[in-house]
Amino acid sequence: MGRIVGDGAMYYYIQDVAILPEYQGIGIGKQMIEKLMNYIRYHCVGAGFVGLFASQGKESFYEQFGFKDYSPGMTGMFTVIDK
Repeated sequence: MGRIVGDGAMYYYIQDVAILPEYQGIGIGKQMIEKLMNYIRYHCVGAGFVGLFASQGKESFYEQFGFKDYSPGMTGMFTVIDK
């Protein structure tokens, strides 16, 4: 599961992404993030901010989608969509 919280125009947060352990590592999480990001790109009005908090040790998973950890020692990450 995964969900998006935001204002529907410019600010979005991806929250509660969770895959059952027995289904991890087979691409389901990647498909979910791609679908969530496509939804955001479609609905974003102009440039947009997309943030999330990664579970410890999962930062590299989100980096493949353009998210970066801008505050070392914390798991808060974000990316900017430029239309």
